[in-house]
Amino acid sequence: MAKVFRTLALCAAVALPAFSLSGCGFVPLYAQQGLTVNLAQIDIDAPQTRTGYFVEQELRNRLASDDSTQKLYKLVISMKEQHYAIGYRVDDTSTRSEITSQIAYKLINVSTKAVILQDAFSETVTYDTSVSPFTGVISQQDAQKRIASSISQKIQTNLALYFHEKPKR
Repeated sequence: MAKVFRTLALCAAVALPAFSLSGCGFVPLYAQQGLTVNLAQIDIDAPQTRTGYFVEQELRNRLASDDSTQKLYKLVISMKEQHYAIGYRVDDTSTRSEITSQIAYKLINVSTKAVILQDAFSETVTYDTSVSPFTGVISQQDAQKRIASSISQKIQTNLALYFHEKPKR
């Protein structure tokens, strides 16, 4: 009998937050019909750099981009990337480095050429440098992949919010 009451209490504890959120107007992004379709209709124009390549690939995966469909929107991304040495040994060689990217992007309606969304932000990652050239290159590439992942996640979130809040016609 105690097991039945425990099960009922657990079910009530799980269901209560769902019922309380339903009255406040909360709607999760994934609940909207057509959101992924809108995101898949975005053509991506990223800078032709290593980090730009990683950003483009991340966004293609995150937006479920399909080259066989006609694109209704174009996402134009510009990046300015700077590398800094931030940690030094006694002999004045670097132990840590930092990559800072200034990102600006705009979403353009292909048919009207109107900019419908634009934003800019900055992203920074750090990585260990090494005396070994091979290790240093691998570490820098890993940092560029991490910053690209962070950049694409922010852009994807902003795009999803835009299409979620966009008035229906």
